[in-house]
Amino acid sequence: MSATLEVAIFLSMNGKAIEAINFYKHQFNAKQLLLVTYEDIAKRDSSIQLTNENKNYISHSVLLIGKTKIMIAEDTMNMNEQYSVGNNTSLCIQSADLAEIEHFYTTLIADNRVKIIVPLSNNVFSKAYGIIENPFGIQIQLMFDERLH
Repeated sequence: MSATLEVAIFLSMNGKAIEAINFYKHQFNAKQLLLVTYEDIAKRDSSIQLTNENKNYISHSVLLIGKTKIMIAEDTMNMNEQYSVGNNTSLCIQSADLAEIEHFYTTLIADNRVKIIVPLSNNVFSKAYGIIENPFGIQIQLMFDERLH
């Protein structure tokens, strides 16, 4: 395992991400490490449909509570699922070691009980990002993040 490997809790908030971020900042003195709105991401991805209602929604955020990172955004990991408590929590396994992320993905999808939600691929924020659902119904994001060095 690489020294940059980390697992973060990812919360999908269905339009209440700012409220949740402020709650964690107030209640636990969380430090905001990153905040990206739909408007910010639309500057890099023209497929994002911006409206007055969603432009300030959170595409991605990272908070630090003690030594634990919590990621908060609006959407669930599987866009085909309707939001409900239970599908609004996932794990994000990230590393600055691309081969490590690729290895985890390859090993996971070799298990025929694992469901691929988003195939591992390059996108606007990572050279390798994908989402799977493990045999126990837990959605896991795998992400290469060179900033972890």
